[in-house]
Amino acid sequence: MVILKILEIVLAAGAVQGFFLALILTAKSTRKKTSSKLLAALLIVLSVSILHSLLAGPGFDSPYKIREPFILFIGPLLNFYVYELTGSRKIAWKDILHFLPFVLLILFLMPAWASIPSPYATFLFQNGPTISTVIWALIVLQYGYYWWNTVSVLHEHRIAVESEFSNIEGKTLSWLGFFLHLFGGFLLVLVLTLVIAFHSDRYDIIDTIVCLGLSCTIFILGYNGLFQEEVFSITTSQNETDRREKDRQPRPPRTDVQPSARNDESLKKLKAYLEKKKPYLNETLTLTELAGQIGMTRNQLSFLINSAYGENFYSFINRYRVEEVKRLIADPKKLNFTILSLAYEAGFPSKSSFHSVFKKLTGLTPTEYRKKLQ
Repeated sequence: MVILKILEIVLAAGAVQGFFLALILTAKSTRKKTSSKLLAALLIVLSVSILHSLLAGPGFDSPYKIREPFILFIGPLLNFYVYELTGSRKIAWKDILHFLPFVLLILFLMPAWASIPSPYATFLFQNGPTISTVIWALIVLQYGYYWWNTVSVLHEHRIAVESEFSNIEGKTLSWLGFFLHLFGGFLLVLVLTLVIAFHSDRYDIIDTIVCLGLSCTIFILGYNGLFQEEVFSITTSQNETDRREKDRQPRPPRTDVQPSARNDESLKKLKAYLEKKKPYLNETLTLTELAGQIGMTRNQLSFLINSAYGENFYSFINRYRVEEVKRLIADPKKLNFTILSLAYEAGFPSKSSFHSVFKKLTGLTPTEYRKKLQ
């Protein structure tokens, strides 16, 4: 059929793209980071999985229509890639155990694939459909586990980013979050397809859906990951800095001053510095930088902001920036300035971040707010 031929061409093109993008990632001199190598390995596995399924074809002489066992590599590699990209943790040799399911599957099905005559091989052939369904179900569970783990890592990473940076653009990996939502939908479709295959013995349907999912994964991960820089570990490195500062300053706190009094004093100091120096006008301002400027550790300043205002550093600083924009809009000398230029002057890094923060804090768009003042 014409549709099937077109589908095969699309899948083959996805595999070729995977190899091409992996080559770029490994050949580019500026892309020698571990995250890039992991992404290249992931793209190669995705491409091999597609080609393996396509080349096996309908004449695949086995009761098991699981033509791409390499997909068991995808979940762990995606997980490791996100770990390295966010700096959540380093990959260790013990992590090789994550690939053990692939080895076990090969050993389990090798007699059937190799047509080795034995009672065990006979058992595998006689119970092929049932065992295939069980294996596919286990594969879905494996995917689900790594999907959930990766989502959790991204969620924790976003919290850490908003606690350290006043500008989070390009640091929260929002494109990867979008991909994981699609990936979750793909898992749901695969589960429904398993039910259909179990009742109709049409395992080719599963192969087709899996290959389509792998092709989409290549395009999304490949092109976005190609331009994504690693985001360094925030919490670990800064906590180590705080520990070093405490080691250099071992003096115990004054017992004659209550914690609330110390917090009030620190809060006044913070407010006075923000009002006088306006450090939030620097679009790259970080929690660590501001803490150093007012003579606090990062943890002390973070605790002060969280306890006094109930918000993270990102929200805290951008609230000051919004107030600065409101002041500039109301300034008669700024009537001929565009709102966007005033936003840049107030420390916002881009139009999109400015509009979303301003609307969230004021309930109005910047244009609506200016009209309201007139």
